[in-house]
Amino acid sequence: MTKCDLFKSISENVWNSICRNHNRNNRLSEEGVSRNTVISDIQNYVEDHNTFNVFAQKSLNEVSSGGDIEIYIDNGHKEFYRILLQAKIVELNGCFEHLNRYSGSTGRRQYDTLRSFANQTGSDAYYLMYNGCPGYTTKGSDCAGTYDEKQFGCALLTANEIKRHCEGTSSGTLGNSRTCMPQGIPWRILTCCDYNYKSGSKLYAPDEIDMDPYFKNLFLASDRISFITQEQMINNERIIRQNETLHRNGWKPSARIVVSKDGMYKGRDGLLEI
Repeated sequence: MTKCDLFKSISENVWNSICRNHNRNNRLSEEGVSRNTVISDIQNYVEDHNTFNVFAQKSLNEVSSGGDIEIYIDNGHKEFYRILLQAKIVELNGCFEHLNRYSGSTGRRQYDTLRSFANQTGSDAYYLMYNGCPGYTTKGSDCAGTYDEKQFGCALLTANEIKRHCEGTSSGTLGNSRTCMPQGIPWRILTCCDYNYKSGSKLYAPDEIDMDPYFKNLFLASDRISFITQEQMINNERIIRQNETLHRNGWKPSARIVVSKDGMYKGRDGLLEI
């Protein structure tokens, strides 16, 4: 199974799970799908195939609400693009609701907060739409070939698209309860295709990925941190402060996913190496 196949399989599993539960009138949660399907499937993939081309890591603190995820994707030169994914799940009526909700007490819409986080980190920002429409069938195609409806189990809409919809319709609801259909584009474009990142996206070195106190180190052992230049130290401290501010202001992903093109493996100290 390739990384592309893995992301396709996750989408299918999410779609099947939501459809099965909606047929029983059971509503699933974003955090449950993120934890029990998306992250679990990636961890199973690592264990079953003894590979770290894709690696999933939970946050240090258990997230009790929300299933947001961030992804780092290798550009082929041991540098990584960062993508922020805000998870949303389709309701029993076939709609995505409350997309125009406020971020806590900030007075700012959730999509604007996500866009602000993305700008601060030089990242792309998407809503990760967990779809599942019992009885719905369709065919489509993208750079990876044809797909069926199950590839919408995990689908992407940009934060800008969500903002335009909510402001254009004065509604936080996306979809139509009379005609249930999935929203977004299949997320397999992240691993099956040559993904087009926005202009100006920041590239993160492996040690910069570790400058996030919300997660355990993946690449950099604490006893190796001293072997860096003064310039690197200043840069790393800046990234640490940036991430601390993000988490303090509400970005609390349940996990992060690291996707490598050239391959990663675990060293004797348990950290990833590329």
